[in-house]
Amino acid sequence: MIAPHIATQSPTQSPTQSKSRRFSVSRPALLLLASLAFAALGAARDKNATDSRGVYLSIAQAPAKARDAKNPYQGDPDALLAGKKLYVQHCSECHGANARGMNNAVNLRTPAVQNATPGELQWFLRNGSLFHGMPSWSGLPEQRRWQIVTYLKSLR
Repeated sequence: MIAPHIATQSPTQSPTQSKSRRFSVSRPALLLLASLAFAALGAARDKNATDSRGVYLSIAQAPAKARDAKNPYQGDPDALLAGKKLYVQHCSECHGANARGMNNAVNLRTPAVQNATPGELQWFLRNGSLFHGMPSWSGLPEQRRWQIVTYLKSLR
């Protein structure tokens, strides 16, 4: 039978001295990191927080490339009708038939949503937000997500 390996320490070493350190963080750096983490959590907990344009932060955090993306279906009446059908199928259960929100779901007619770029909305549909209760619709083809954005933008 093989005996299990038991780590021993010298009688003059404390338990923390016997362990090897892989890296060390100074106390001020650790306090700074903790402060930043708590600040980020505080901002994330405010579901109604907006950026300088008045757009919900959860939407406004889209990367610049996504934010600047143009809706290929903007102004297309067929895409608007398709987007409305898709909205009814996938979104109205939470946001309501009139898109004014139900229970904890956001009113999609508010400036905090309507001021977002089409690219930000498409990005948010694709990625969702677990914290805000918004599922990811990445399973929907991109074309359909853009059609929903076309419909959402028509609600102004």
